[in-house]
Amino acid sequence: MCFSANASFIAGAALTVVGVASLSQVRKPAQLMFASIPLLFAIQQVCEGFVWLSLSDSAFYHWHGTAKYAFLIFAQIVWPTWIPLSYLLIERSLKRRKIIRYFLFAGIAATLILTYRLLFSTAVAQINGCHISYEIESTKTMMIATGILYLSAIVIAPFISSCKRTFILATANVVSLTITQLFFDVYLVSVWCFFAAVQSVLIFFVMREMRRGNGSV
Repeated sequence: MCFSANASFIAGAALTVVGVASLSQVRKPAQLMFASIPLLFAIQQVCEGFVWLSLSDSAFYHWHGTAKYAFLIFAQIVWPTWIPLSYLLIERSLKRRKIIRYFLFAGIAATLILTYRLLFSTAVAQINGCHISYEIESTKTMMIATGILYLSAIVIAPFISSCKRTFILATANVVSLTITQLFFDVYLVSVWCFFAAVQSVLIFFVMREMRRGNGSV
């Protein structure tokens, strides 16, 4: 599988349409964070499109720092908190809300640690073959700790939700993570974000079910 600036921009454009469609299904304020996920992924993919251009065309190099950090802010700061919080807001089962809240705490912890790392460590993005690799200075202990916290918030929390179709979304996320780990481990940040962005199309169907009265909130 080969990625490029075009792939990122096309994904961004498609997800913008999906994001607007998802937001059109919103009935209550509590659904806004969840419904806006495709739109945020669209922005993230456009940012990576500019990372591609900045690394492959000197005319765009002045965009490199801004695009790189904008992409990483979504990948490592926004998502660990946004994902579990969005699921918490649409959950109406009190028991499940309590469980999801623990994963939200894990996500907030990951966000804080990764924010510190981005502020005080050097981040390097480079094209290796058909992919972009992101390298950020970190200790082994920090990588293990943030990995556990991050995956708890992003991967496990969605399985707790009682909302219809979210189980499919959560399963797709696990499958894409497994594929990325097996075949694109060096490019995990870039490739998994791309897969997650594509999967976020399913959010429209979850929102449609909610509007029909079969979902939560």
